[in-house]
Amino acid sequence: MRIKTFIFLLNLGIVGLLSAFIFFIYTQQQQKTARIIIDNIKKDLQDSSYLASKILNKSSDVYFLRPVLDRKVAKNYLIRGFLLADGNKKLFVSGDVDLKVPKSNVKKDINDITLKDLLEKEAFVIPIEFYRQNRVEIYDLYVFLDKEKLKKMFVNLKIKYLIFYFMIIGAIFFTLNYMVQYYLINPLLRLKLYAQKKEIEPKFIPIKEIEDIRDALKESFEKLDRIIDNLYKSSITDFLTGLGNKKLLLKEVEKRIKKEEKFCLVFLDLDNFKEINDFYGHSVGDALIIEVANELKKFIHSDELITRIGGDEFVLLLNDCDTLKLNKRLNELLKLLNKKWIIRNYELSTSASVGVAIFPHDGKSFDELLKNADIAMYEAKHRGRNKYVIFNTDVKEKISKEYTIKTMLQKAIENGEFELFYQPKLDRNKRVVGCEALIRWIRNGKVVPPGEFIPVAEKSGLIYEIGKWVIEESAKRVKEWESDDILKEISLAFNVSVVQMRREGFLNDIREIIKNINPNISKLEVEITESVFIENKQRALHLLELLKRMGFKINLDDFGTGYSSISVLKEFKIDVLKIDKSFVDEVLSKEGRVYVKTIIDMSKNLNLLTVAEGVEYQEQFEVLKELGVDYFQGYLFAKPLRKEEFEEFVKKLNTSDF
Repeated sequence: MRIKTFIFLLNLGIVGLLSAFIFFIYTQQQQKTARIIIDNIKKDLQDSSYLASKILNKSSDVYFLRPVLDRKVAKNYLIRGFLLADGNKKLFVSGDVDLKVPKSNVKKDINDITLKDLLEKEAFVIPIEFYRQNRVEIYDLYVFLDKEKLKKMFVNLKIKYLIFYFMIIGAIFFTLNYMVQYYLINPLLRLKLYAQKKEIEPKFIPIKEIEDIRDALKESFEKLDRIIDNLYKSSITDFLTGLGNKKLLLKEVEKRIKKEEKFCLVFLDLDNFKEINDFYGHSVGDALIIEVANELKKFIHSDELITRIGGDEFVLLLNDCDTLKLNKRLNELLKLLNKKWIIRNYELSTSASVGVAIFPHDGKSFDELLKNADIAMYEAKHRGRNKYVIFNTDVKEKISKEYTIKTMLQKAIENGEFELFYQPKLDRNKRVVGCEALIRWIRNGKVVPPGEFIPVAEKSGLIYEIGKWVIEESAKRVKEWESDDILKEISLAFNVSVVQMRREGFLNDIREIIKNINPNISKLEVEITESVFIENKQRALHLLELLKRMGFKINLDDFGTGYSSISVLKEFKIDVLKIDKSFVDEVLSKEGRVYVKTIIDMSKNLNLLTVAEGVEYQEQFEVLKELGVDYFQGYLFAKPLRKEEFEEFVKKLNTSDF
């Protein structure tokens, strides 16, 4: 209920009670006045009756009674007059001469006169007894009241009480409303405004209970202010490291942009952090992030800012934007984070990729600066990690080109613009024993080189869908060839990128494809590169073990160009080792021959088959064959062929002498 409604109902109740009380007093006063008038009339009638009886007993002349009655009329202004009657015969009148003997509406019992009788009865009568000639005679003495005066008297009484009533009501209303306004409404309204934070704390409150409410509100506001302050600090603070977060970064950047101060936005991402998280667990990853944050705190100056905006992503706001000073600090930053950490008895190695955007040259808004710094950071990763890249137009154009390719790739997936080509794999007798499935993007009738779109597909994540399509098409091809006596002997190798193997659903996708198509899985080979071992050795070992159990053969591509070692080959269950083209190109030299011979001998000791890639000349083939290579691929035999061309090539070669 609102205060105004409450006050209205309170006033209404007071008016009701006061009205009843005043009405009660008024009726009592009315009755009292009527009683006085009635008593006077009774007395006058009784006195007049007594005197009339006395006079009439002495004299037979009734006119001796008139002076007595005249005095009564003169004395009582409410009496209009007296009339003495013998039955219906008027004997004489005292007062108003127009009085007549009333025939009805007469009050005879003067001991029971009421207010109603005063106002309504025409006359009051009392019998006068006297003796004449020894017998009792009775006259009637009528008294007539002045009704107009009576009514006016009671009207005046009513008016007086109405005036009194309204004066009392007015006084009570004024006093009550003033007190309610002063002691209740005004303090409550001030309290309301205080509660809405539209007014400062009210100091004077006359009512103790309302003062207690004010004190309680004040205490609540103080607690709320502390909570809001803590919430605000939480909203701009990273919960794990205690550094600022993206919201604080936005606020600080916009403040500097407004002041037109030159500054550098440095986007930092830890290399291979996901693998640390996956292998050692998130608790170890979190502990590493905290240690990195502590190191970064030491790196920045007091008027600079460091924030954490994601899992392993940090953004620094630096003041040194001069080229020489900036390069020096960025090198210091890379050196600071390229180290080994001891986290919960684990030795962890990290490095960082850093991208830099400079205001106002590289962007004039927070979003633009952060986007360009992020672009530069990804370019640093692309260049081999543990590097920094300062954003420029070349980087922008490269990213723009990648974005265009990504957009076209998405449409290519939707429109089915991909096709598998097959490069034959021959044995020492130049018989086709297998092939490598190579994806080609046919756009507007032209073949887009894989080197142009595969890196973009891997970077954007589209490689998941493209890779799944390659596996599915490869399985369909093997299934199709099972019905051909010549082609059913051909094995097919498909490439799997390290990005595909990172995906949690990778094995499930393969299982689903094999279940739906049901190919001869012994004719399918999974071709991987050495980078698989770098990303997450334990995960890679687990995945390859499961693939082997499913029936796939495992080929290691580009051997010798990366990080592979004999221990890796022993630990991982590899079936085929592919000798990289760079070694094949040098095999005709003495030194190159030694390298290839070393690889072949090592493979044979480990019971691995070998495939020489990129064989282009007959001399290379002869030397490789002499060195002990098992299988061969290259343009000497055939370039990657379309399905129909490959099938024709196999049947022609495997049914006739080469």
